[in-house]
Amino acid sequence: MTDVRKKAYGYLTALAVLCIDQLTKQLALGSLDLHQPVSVIGNFLRLTLAWNQGAAFSMSWGGPVVLTVFTAIAVILITVFIWRLRNHTPLFFIALGSILGGAMGNLLDRFIYGKVVDFIDIGSNGWRWPTFNTADIAITIGGILLVIFYKGISKKKPEKDSEFGS
Repeated sequence: MTDVRKKAYGYLTALAVLCIDQLTKQLALGSLDLHQPVSVIGNFLRLTLAWNQGAAFSMSWGGPVVLTVFTAIAVILITVFIWRLRNHTPLFFIALGSILGGAMGNLLDRFIYGKVVDFIDIGSNGWRWPTFNTADIAITIGGILLVIFYKGISKKKPEKDSEFGS
């Protein structure tokens, strides 16, 4: 498979994640009331509309402007990284695309609303994970896949050619 095709997988994954993320957020905005949980699987999985002005999992980190700039820089860097990267599996590019699409989804929220739409709420026995969204899921899965790939790459012998094109 050519590198161009593999890169296309990354960009198409990003586009699919962005579309799914924005669709699910619009459904949440249209059907959920702010901070009013709707049970899906008992108390374990609920849909609860919340606005997140912080970073991942509602952590405060630098304020909304800093987070918007940081996320925009990350989107640009990952886009360029996918374009320049060579000699990796399609799944590696899909993992990068998953992170890119999730970052773009949350960035788009910051541009439109000034904060991020969250609505997935899990927990039990009085403990709740911070509310999150499908973009966060995509970023997390992409990150885990990259760690797995990195561990696999680091066990291989280094190649003479650079990973990046000229």
